[in-house]
Amino acid sequence: MTATADSWKTRPLPEHYAALDVDGRYTADEFTAIQQGFIPQDMDDKWFLYFADGWLNFHRSWTGSCVFRLKIEPENDYFRATTALVNRDPEQYRFQSDKFDIETIAFLIDRLLLNRFAPLPTPGKMSPEDQQRLEQHLMGQPKGDSIRLRIL
Repeated sequence: MTATADSWKTRPLPEHYAALDVDGRYTADEFTAIQQGFIPQDMDDKWFLYFADGWLNFHRSWTGSCVFRLKIEPENDYFRATTALVNRDPEQYRFQSDKFDIETIAFLIDRLLLNRFAPLPTPGKMSPEDQQRLEQHLMGQPKGDSIRLRIL
């Protein structure tokens, strides 16, 4: 089932946001998967993603807050991500690192839409315990078939 704006509760990107230049490329097959979006299936799914009017929209599933928007346009024989809009309202999204935000967008696309392994982005040096908390914050509880790294 393809996700649409009506598939989940959403709130618009707030007036306080950052516009970031990005340069991502996707094949036609990857773009087809991206256009399907992601609809949460249970309370542990932290994100709702849908594609509309050239933008991939990332909303937190519980609040409906828009955290990211990614512009994806056709270019030659591939699809190119050119701009990311990032929520900068501290009441809705607390991270303030452009690098971390871009890495998080790529991580979410890889894990949720393209079903491939991606390393967890971190906003800086973190202990293994803090990395695990961050992963839970970003992705929810691990499911039985999920890929999970453990630092021993």
